[in-house]
Amino acid sequence: MTTARRIGWIALSVLALLAALGIQIVASVAVILPHSFIAGIQAAMNGQTDPSMVMESVMADMGGIMGIILVVVGVLLLVVFVPWFYFGCGRQKFTGESAKRVFAPRTLLVVVIIAVGLNYGINCLLQVVYILVPQVLDKYQQLMENAGIGSDVWANTAAVLLAPLGEELIFRGVVFYYARRAVSDMRNPRAAFWIANCIQALLFGIYHMNLVQGIYAFVIGLALGYLCQKYRSVIPGMLAHLVFNGMSALFGDVMYAWIPEGIDWYAIIGVVCIALVMVTILKNGSLNVDNEQNVA
Repeated sequence: MTTARRIGWIALSVLALLAALGIQIVASVAVILPHSFIAGIQAAMNGQTDPSMVMESVMADMGGIMGIILVVVGVLLLVVFVPWFYFGCGRQKFTGESAKRVFAPRTLLVVVIIAVGLNYGINCLLQVVYILVPQVLDKYQQLMENAGIGSDVWANTAAVLLAPLGEELIFRGVVFYYARRAVSDMRNPRAAFWIANCIQALLFGIYHMNLVQGIYAFVIGLALGYLCQKYRSVIPGMLAHLVFNGMSALFGDVMYAWIPEGIDWYAIIGVVCIALVMVTILKNGSLNVDNEQNVA
């Protein structure tokens, strides 16, 4: 493969990322503009004539529509990337054999272990960082609060259902497909897989547009890329992504209530859970490193 073709495949991976970010912008504008217009009219009707006061009133109400924005973004991502993945990425027919592989009890067990281990590991290690240097996570925590994750029905719907579907199609589907094509002629197929896996995980981290989420999204992306390659399907990654997000958004208080307070406990549990994920991956049998395309 020529250097130009390799760069071209990687450029297509980046194009998918840019398309996803563009959809976020378009969806946000499509919701914010009419909302701001209506809120401005209501403020004027209530006697607020000072433009700065009207703008302050509109901005104060903006948090109430963040969940709606996330849902609109999630739906638009599916509208764009479902056909992109199914018709543009060489997807093979989903057969009964494929279903048995993807939904086998062992596969589902591996998915749950990886998702739960990553969730506890990442959140416990984030808690360690918060205790040691709380200012590092201030912006991240504010972002989560503004998004309404864990408290808003619309935001939870987007995080638990739409995000796992859309983001897996984008990054473990479209982006990973192009990244693998870019390294398909390498002599060492395992090295080629990990290079492609790092590319899609890196773009997945960039997609989240903040440093804290970007770092742990990269780690999650590596594990989800492994699931995609191992079972030649984006479905296990979707299930793992759903479990991971659902634990945090819907059951956060219950899931973490048993952990004793103290930095030592958070550090131990975090390291043990990440190690559990790594051991599960290592013990889960050989990885398919051929160039066979995903079936679903």
